[in-house]
Amino acid sequence: MTEPTSTGLDARLASVLCYAGWWVTGLVFLFAERQDRGVRFHAAQSLLLFGLLSAVMFVSGGASAVAFFVARPSFQLLQVAGNVVWLFAVALWLVLLLRTWRGDTWRVPFVADLADRIVG
Repeated sequence: MTEPTSTGLDARLASVLCYAGWWVTGLVFLFAERQDRGVRFHAAQSLLLFGLLSAVMFVSGGASAVAFFVARPSFQLLQVAGNVVWLFAVALWLVLLLRTWRGDTWRVPFVADLADRIVG
């Protein structure tokens, strides 16, 4: 067992919880955790990655709602695209949860470098 973090949680559990609630728990742990750099990295990576994916899904849903009234063929295409993004996001979320629980630090390409900047 590792030392507790400034939140009082085990570092591995805190890192997993950073991903548990997508970008929301990432945001919470980014501000709550002050000592453990690893937990802060996972929090920043979760905030950036799932914040971006949530924004893409939100825009896709809004665009498909508009397309429903304006251009029906585009509606179906946008719905399929939104569903693909959602499935990708859920798969990525599960992989990050499981790998983090095992103690691995998986650095998502492009996002990890930005997370390092936030933590550093």
